[in-house]
Amino acid sequence: MNIPLFHNRIRKVCTLVAATLILPTLAYADNNQGDDQGDGGIKPGVPNGTYAFQTSGYVSGTLIHSAGQLTFFANGNTTGLVSYSFGGTPFSRLMLKGTFTVNADGSVSLTVTIPAHNETFHFDLYPTPDGNTLTAVDSDLGTIVGGIWTRGR
Repeated sequence: MNIPLFHNRIRKVCTLVAATLILPTLAYADNNQGDDQGDGGIKPGVPNGTYAFQTSGYVSGTLIHSAGQLTFFANGNTTGLVSYSFGGTPFSRLMLKGTFTVNADGSVSLTVTIPAHNETFHFDLYPTPDGNTLTAVDSDLGTIVGGIWTRGR
């Protein structure tokens, strides 16, 4: 048996096996923007699950800071909790409820109400392709509020 020839053949087989196993993984690992199925039937870029958020800005010239969580459901409804400071006055653990719509351009329109204060806010959300992060800006006249929302796993 010719040992150098045998080793050369083994190297070629190992290289082919490695290429067969590794190259498809590397090609798919770049991003999942073309993957239209997502995890467990979840559509990429569509809000679903619970997001922690922090927003800040001005409402009618008064400083506001908020933090909370909001859960997005497949039926277009949302529920959650928020704590915020408005002009230095704190409000803690207030319930939120709302609705959302995914727009044709991939943005999300969100309407959220704080029933305890009978306050309603409208947001434009822009999800990352995997839907794990949302950038948010309040779209109400006289309001300059924005933030980043992150989905928990």
